[in-house]
Amino acid sequence: MGKVSEYAFINAKLRARIGQMHSSTMLSDMIKASTLSEAIAVLKDTKYSRLVSVYAETGDLQAVELALLEEEIRTYREVISYLKGHEVSLLSVLLEKVEMENIKNAVRLWYSSVVRSHQITYRSSYIYKDVIVHPVDYNAIINARDYEGVRKAFSDTIYEPVVNSFSLEDIKKEGLFPLEIKFDHLWFDRLFSSISGLRGEDREVSSAIYYVDMDLKNILLFVRYSLYHHLSSEHLKAVLIPYGHIYEEIMRRNLLDKADNLDAIRAVVGHHYPSVMADLKDIRKNDDELTTADENASHILMIEDYLAGTRKKEFLKILSGRPFNIGIALSYFFLYKDEDRMIRSILSAKFYKWDEARIREAVL
Repeated sequence: MGKVSEYAFINAKLRARIGQMHSSTMLSDMIKASTLSEAIAVLKDTKYSRLVSVYAETGDLQAVELALLEEEIRTYREVISYLKGHEVSLLSVLLEKVEMENIKNAVRLWYSSVVRSHQITYRSSYIYKDVIVHPVDYNAIINARDYEGVRKAFSDTIYEPVVNSFSLEDIKKEGLFPLEIKFDHLWFDRLFSSISGLRGEDREVSSAIYYVDMDLKNILLFVRYSLYHHLSSEHLKAVLIPYGHIYEEIMRRNLLDKADNLDAIRAVVGHHYPSVMADLKDIRKNDDELTTADENASHILMIEDYLAGTRKKEFLKILSGRPFNIGIALSYFFLYKDEDRMIRSILSAKFYKWDEARIREAVL
């Protein structure tokens, strides 16, 4: 099958699914449902129908969420099976992001048990424990009695060097945040390495979409960890993702090494994304007598909403472009994950008995 024929096949298949997402009343019907049980019942004749039987058998929302994760993994594998060559490598890296979040959840359980001395037996049953991409031993992570046991669980995987760069003393002193950041950076390295292996339109489309994606993520990291939590420049440098136009300009101008750099970095962000500048300017130190933590949190939420909308527009833009490239698969997975997120949010809201108006405001 040639490249055009391959993408024509994928384009037809995935566009049909995207069309169903856009025309479906599923999410709206779930929000209108009176109870959690009724909301799950809405899924009966959809691709999420297995969730109905899982809930009927268990009555357990966390079991339903695990089934959602299993469906997500199955969907990635199905689309990957339609492709070959470097395109498979890129989509496999996207599936590695799902794996990495699963790894973080397993490591958090170990941390709760060994470092915090909390009971985790109940929660451990909701970790996906089969192989996703790499042969990580999730049971060994969760049941490890020390950090050496955690390290062994990652033997001969791409994650081994990251885990081995920490000790139990490091974890006890600094928590899991530095480890999770290193996991994230490993994934971004692998993402851009896989993009560099693509050719022609595939590389052009992927680079454009993920450069914007990195910019948006770095803006959020800058807002959260510099403006809000006031990390030092050294620590901020370790947190920021080393890709994207904003990061490259900050590093080219050595802004992180300058003592008074906040206004300059704000200007860089404002040049590329001027719509966030008003909220950026209004975020101040929480101990400023003129500013409350709630006010700052409100501005951060506005920025997050704007950036999420910008990200969605970038992916949707692909759908109106040329159909014979990997962009259709990237857009499909973005929309799929967005739908998955909304399903989880609606079910959680129903569990906590939120009213319909509040759910619509929070989810849609």
